[in-house]
Amino acid sequence: MRHEILIEMNLGANTILVLTGCALFGALAGSVGTFILARRRALISDVAGHAALPGIALGFLVGEALGLGGRSPLVLLTGAALTAFLAAVLVPPLARLRRVGDDGAIATMLAGFFGLGAVLFSLVQSHSSGSQGGLSKLFFGSAAAMTRADLATLVTLSLVTLGVLLFCARGFATVAFDEDFARVSGVPVRRLDVALTAILVATVVAGLQIAGVVLVVAFLLTPAVTARLVRGSLFRTASIAAILGAMAACSGVLVSLLEETIPTGSAMTLTSAVLFAVSLVLAARFSRSARITIASEEALR
Repeated sequence: MRHEILIEMNLGANTILVLTGCALFGALAGSVGTFILARRRALISDVAGHAALPGIALGFLVGEALGLGGRSPLVLLTGAALTAFLAAVLVPPLARLRRVGDDGAIATMLAGFFGLGAVLFSLVQSHSSGSQGGLSKLFFGSAAAMTRADLATLVTLSLVTLGVLLFCARGFATVAFDEDFARVSGVPVRRLDVALTAILVATVVAGLQIAGVVLVVAFLLTPAVTARLVRGSLFRTASIAAILGAMAACSGVLVSLLEETIPTGSAMTLTSAVLFAVSLVLAARFSRSARITIASEEALR
């Protein structure tokens, strides 16, 4: 019976590997998103996601010009990482300018880099091999179209990023809860912020082929927001977000396998949103039940 179900869903060895890789990315995205929210860097993650677009186009054009192959995942992801990191690190110094502020810096970087990406992609489309570049899957994600090389890149990048996150987790938590105390205690706040930005960019880049440029940020933050509905420490919240992210990633891959017209990133993001909605309803119901119980106990006294 189990074998028949696997055959019906076309779950071959390669698909199992894709599911494993996507689950790993989902766990990484959920845990990283928790620390991003705790540090109040959610909108910077949006900037990084949109700023990856010109990097992809630049990677393709440079790869073609140098004869490296514009379709090479390594070339494309390297370009995306460079522009995403550049945009993310430019936001804080711009935000410190009195007449710019946080909102102005974020809006400027997001609009500027995304506009640059649109212009560069018009050049890609006019390129002789642009139509064969296979860049469309990076907009909404396509896990089903991943090759073994793509999967190896995803797993390697996810494992390295997760290792760095675990190594710096205590420092991130200290800075997120009390930045002033962290500075007085000698914690390298600026270095940790740069490290968190690098981890954010690495997570965004790792998810481009799965969730796409448009939806990778939503998938990065939604499991973390859902996990915050459960009271607990930052590390417990990160663990719950990792589980939710892995669940949503696997669900998105399975949906895209059953219905090829549905992009993987869209299915993953929708699953995350459904999990959030269900958790929100359950949290409100449990909170109401707890209040009623407390009121009843006080009345009996």
